[in-house]
Amino acid sequence: MLPENLQNSYTRYKADVNTFATWLLQSANNCGYQPHDLQTNTTPKRGKRKGKKNQSLSSPIRYDLAINEFQKLAKVVAESSLPVPEAALAIAKRAIKLRKAVTSWFLEQGYITNDMRHSKFINALEHICETLERKTDRTSKPGVKQPPSPSEALSDDANVENFTNRFTNLSVEEPCDTTAGTHPATTASRKNIKVTVVEEDNDEATQSCLGLVYFKTMCVLEDLSNMRKFISKTWSEYRDGKIDLMNAAVVTDSALQLAQDLADDVESDWRSSLAEKMEDVPSIIFKITASIRGVDGPPSTKTGLPYDKDVADLADRCYITTKIVLESFAKVMKADHLPVFKKGAFGTYDPKVDRKRMSLDQQYKEDRIILLGILPEFCMINLFEVKRPTEDAITRSFTEFIKTKAITLGLCFTSQIFLDVHHIMRHSAEGALGDFRMSGLRIQKTIKDYQQLSRTHPQPEFWPRDYDEEIQHMGAFVKAWVLKDPLRTIGMDPKLARPGPPPEKYALLSQHATLCGLILFSLNTHMQIVGQDLLNQWGVVQGMAFLHNLVVHSRGHNELKWADMDAFIEIHGERNIFVGPRPRSVDESLYRLEFQSGVSSAGNPTSDSQTGVLPDPSGETAKKIKCTTVVSNLFYARYVRGNKDPSGSFTIGRAVDELRQMLKLEPSDEFERANPEPNTARECSGYRSSDTLKLLAFLKKKLFEEEPVLLYNYFGMHRRSIELLRLIRDKEHQKFTQYFTSAYLPDESWIGGIIYLVHRVALGSAESTRPRPTTSDEAEIKSRIVMSAGCVMQEYLQKNGDVACKELRAFCKNKKPI
Repeated sequence: MLPENLQNSYTRYKADVNTFATWLLQSANNCGYQPHDLQTNTTPKRGKRKGKKNQSLSSPIRYDLAINEFQKLAKVVAESSLPVPEAALAIAKRAIKLRKAVTSWFLEQGYITNDMRHSKFINALEHICETLERKTDRTSKPGVKQPPSPSEALSDDANVENFTNRFTNLSVEEPCDTTAGTHPATTASRKNIKVTVVEEDNDEATQSCLGLVYFKTMCVLEDLSNMRKFISKTWSEYRDGKIDLMNAAVVTDSALQLAQDLADDVESDWRSSLAEKMEDVPSIIFKITASIRGVDGPPSTKTGLPYDKDVADLADRCYITTKIVLESFAKVMKADHLPVFKKGAFGTYDPKVDRKRMSLDQQYKEDRIILLGILPEFCMINLFEVKRPTEDAITRSFTEFIKTKAITLGLCFTSQIFLDVHHIMRHSAEGALGDFRMSGLRIQKTIKDYQQLSRTHPQPEFWPRDYDEEIQHMGAFVKAWVLKDPLRTIGMDPKLARPGPPPEKYALLSQHATLCGLILFSLNTHMQIVGQDLLNQWGVVQGMAFLHNLVVHSRGHNELKWADMDAFIEIHGERNIFVGPRPRSVDESLYRLEFQSGVSSAGNPTSDSQTGVLPDPSGETAKKIKCTTVVSNLFYARYVRGNKDPSGSFTIGRAVDELRQMLKLEPSDEFERANPEPNTARECSGYRSSDTLKLLAFLKKKLFEEEPVLLYNYFGMHRRSIELLRLIRDKEHQKFTQYFTSAYLPDESWIGGIIYLVHRVALGSAESTRPRPTTSDEAEIKSRIVMSAGCVMQEYLQKNGDVACKELRAFCKNKKPI
């Protein structure tokens, strides 16, 4: 089921109708009208069975309100002196507009020009609105400026939503035995109720093709169409270099999860409505609607299409093309069999041809070539149980189809999205694969550099071996999926005796841009998490922030720049790194450094900061840096660890709830406020931007903002910090030996202690020459060892000071400063 905090078109429609009915019932009740013939709805809601604790007496009683009673309530309110809120009429008009907009697209399109096909309930609701509007016009005083009309109020979503929240639950007087009328009841108790409008009786619903299940399906198809437009726009932005591959892939996969929930919901309704074995939902809607349009005969053989060209728009909206291709593939599938098609068996795909100039039958043939060419790859994944690097909705849908041969609305939509992405990337078909491999090689180099550094020092006791094994696993993963193609390796295994020519290299990834993006997201997110663990355990980068700051505040080095360190501090926050504002003196810097490392009197009462003994570099009591990519981190468990919720699968609804809590967003404007392109949602919908589109736009914007933070190279920063400390140690070895004996460093794993030694020597020199200063920087000015460290840093950073930032400029689409 779609999360409750994300409303689709149909749920919004039902909520609007029920809210309007609730307001009518309360208003009529305030006039003294007490309906006696309300029917109590005892049907349990679908979902988990609630415990006795939730079955309290205060729970609202659910009532069904029929059309005739609905009209009676409107008549009572119209004849009363009660005012009619504009928001109430706006909600009713929004429901009418949505139903007419969706129904008209499917049923009219030039074939039907009157309202005969609209439901009796909508006609009644329109009549109610007209009656209430006439009442509003009569009560309006001439010469007084009137508030906006209900149609204008439709644009004020905040006003409408506030009104909706007021009428979620309703408290009315319980009907007495007295005759209902317009006089208030003298004795009545109040009870909480929830009103549900019954638009059609059971006979009408089963006989009319315009029953609520059919209308709900039309709403779902409209929502899927809007999501499809949004996904296409997203991949166009990636193709044009506006967003990165990971962003497009995560947004697409999230949209497919939401779409699957919508599709499963409506298919469940059809199974409940039809007693006999039902066809797939796309076929049901296509046949019913084509028949209403008067096009219910066999397709013409001249066009080459499997459907009549007059309903090509309907076939596209119902995803009939993908359904037909999937059916043809299902006929040749056999258990434990790998189908192999001869190249060119279904035609030749030419990516240079402009698809917009193709005829309908040419487009259909091209879709058939693409789908039938890629499906054997998913058969191989299923047959050999290939362990995938990450879970994605497209691969999961296709492999499930290979197992069951079941064709569902969700599968047809997912297949269409796969084709849409392919069509958008046709002029740069391997662009996603190229980005994937280039980024993979960057990760491989980062891991290789780290492993080379690790061989220059003993295994630290504070660095768990599991972490190194995890890094080795990532390196092996890059080698298997980036440098090599595991599916091609399987296909060329002589033991399998696969017929036909050897499979092409990267046959799957070159066509599956979404999977490329999700694997890349998994790798980069994993590298970020492990890289932050590396910094938290060693602590040398955080310590170098203090040393660099101390050097900058010394005479002669106040212009020293370290772009990578500035970016690191910007990512994690100056007050988090320095435990407050930047220190400006030696004693303050040392105190903050020890506090940040967990060895000060405040952080570790047993330590003595005045001795020459180095703090234990275990990192156990140090203040940790934390992940600041809030949105990206929401998908960590799904795409990196492959973990699932206790309920069985990752839910986008839970991610939205967590996101709202972490960013402290208001429910009413959480997505509107952060929408990167205000017109995006409106372009994708003719009547209203759905909550799902707002969510997807919000995710896209936040992922764009977090891209350079996610790609920051912590491993490289750690290596360069250690190299700097070794240079400082080599230059000042005699001085350190003089002050702290030759055993000032137990081994190379204690290299971070150089930062403490520099601070203590500088502090000792300042205290031996004059009283400790209070507000000036003279202590740093007189410190020779700080000046010496600054000279080392000056020379080293000229070549290595912006390596991480150069990487970000090369690999990030977001070129703005962090």
